[in-house]
Amino acid sequence: MNLRKPYLNCIYDSSPCFNRVLITDDHHLVADSLSILLNTVENIDVVGMVSNGWQAINFLENNEVDIILADLHMPLLNGIDMTIRVREQFPEVKVIILTMSEEAQSIRDALQAGIYGYVMKSAERPELIKAIRTVAEGEKYFSEKIVKKLAEIPNENNPNGRASIEDNTPLTQRELEILRLITQDLSNIEIGEKLGISSTTVETHRRNLMKKVGVSTAIGLMRWALKHGLVE
Repeated sequence: MNLRKPYLNCIYDSSPCFNRVLITDDHHLVADSLSILLNTVENIDVVGMVSNGWQAINFLENNEVDIILADLHMPLLNGIDMTIRVREQFPEVKVIILTMSEEAQSIRDALQAGIYGYVMKSAERPELIKAIRTVAEGEKYFSEKIVKKLAEIPNENNPNGRASIEDNTPLTQRELEILRLITQDLSNIEIGEKLGISSTTVETHRRNLMKKVGVSTAIGLMRWALKHGLVE
């Protein structure tokens, strides 16, 4: 009897809970190393390894997968094109790009394709595990380096990249400080310690921020900050 269940389906009961991960990378040594690493982590189960996007699509047709950990540049079908097909055919499966690429266009294309995470291959083990668990909970995860890179990408609201905090925003100076710390994935306690205020005060500011910009999650705040060029 198969007792494995997707993370979100068992978070509130006592059944064994696994994040079923498919590794998609044409570098076999990298894939093998990732498999060995992840299979030592509680509640993460590597269910397969494939070498390109087409093989990943074929694997999904016959196997249950929660998260695909995929390289960006692969033969036959790259990570971005694979993500587009996964979103169309298997919308419940979430894709995390694991790559060495910091190219602005690649990041933009990956976001438009519908990825849930973008992590550098230079990331250490704890960050990769955190990314998988964050995505399993329905949130998105981006390496800090990628968040900074996104802030530099010109767009209609931020044509020159790196907008300053003096730009026209509805936020106070304190709210801007807290917003930037939230985008660094700091907790209320950590933010309070940095700013010399209580965690309760930070939580109040967080709620006010969400209300002002019209979002309901920390990821929403991050997107808003990126859109307006407020992440340095």
